[in-house]
Amino acid sequence: MRYPASQRLVAIPALLALALGSLIAISPVFGQDDSDRPHLKPQPQSSSSEKQQSQQSAAPAPADQDQSRDAPPSQASTRPDQPVVPQTLPKGKKLILTDGSFQLVREYQRQGDRVRYYSVERSAWEEIPASLVDWAATQKSEAEDQARDKALVEKIKATELAERTKDVNTDRSYEVRPGVILPDAAGLYVLDGTKILAMEQDQAESRMDKGREVARIATGVPLINTKHHIELPGKHAKVRVRSTEPEFYFRPVDGREPQISLLRLDVNGDKREVETVSTNMVEISKTKGHEISLLPWDAAKGLTRFTVEQRLEPGEYAITESRPDGEVDLYVWDFGVDAGPGE
Repeated sequence: MRYPASQRLVAIPALLALALGSLIAISPVFGQDDSDRPHLKPQPQSSSSEKQQSQQSAAPAPADQDQSRDAPPSQASTRPDQPVVPQTLPKGKKLILTDGSFQLVREYQRQGDRVRYYSVERSAWEEIPASLVDWAATQKSEAEDQARDKALVEKIKATELAERTKDVNTDRSYEVRPGVILPDAAGLYVLDGTKILAMEQDQAESRMDKGREVARIATGVPLINTKHHIELPGKHAKVRVRSTEPEFYFRPVDGREPQISLLRLDVNGDKREVETVSTNMVEISKTKGHEISLLPWDAAKGLTRFTVEQRLEPGEYAITESRPDGEVDLYVWDFGVDAGPGE
């Protein structure tokens, strides 16, 4: 259909107004700043590898990974806050060199102008020129090590002795040998090597020689001496020692100065004869026995030490004490010596 020219002129402005209105409505979308509207910004597309990593991190960890994560660290691993234990040097000697360093060796041998040593670090024999060794410093180091080891041994011994003697009365105790303490109680003791034995008293019996007494009565001659035999019952004493040079320590109850004698006994039948006492008409007594000399020593206050002048042969012995009036006490300390070959 064709419109008249007048109508076409009227329609043109209307079309222009409609097009202008469309442009005005579209222009804010492309011309306005989108910083305050982030939902309108284009989002970057992630690659397929990034998507897989995000999915793996979001997925729960397998059970074995959790267990390994919760498990304690192995012995080889060390935590930063864990203190490091210093490693001590292995036992050995220091072969000090002229440059100030040293080789830790088990032993070394100087052979001419060479030194052969066994390395503790490498567990092998090695050699170096002897001129490389500072011999003065090496000998000084060895002397210091020996002194340190000796001091350590003495300290250990002192500690052990203090532990053993913590309940000992220091006013009465006496150390007869290093680490050997004499008991505090009064009595007679024998030192057998490194052992202390308490000696026991046995009562001796005085037996008159009946033959001489009958002869004196029958003849009426008073000049015949009476004879008494002092004996101990039994063939052997209970206390036995093995040392042929024992030492005796006597601590009397009343602190008196002891007067003791050591006698070798003769075994007759089932008795041990201590000594024989003969008395004449004027009541003068003579004793006969196998006496062995004892040397007295003042060991401490109220304590006397006795040593023998000669080695004791195997056999039976007794120690007697003389009373202030000169008579021999019938209570004696008996013992036997059971020395083996070469003792």
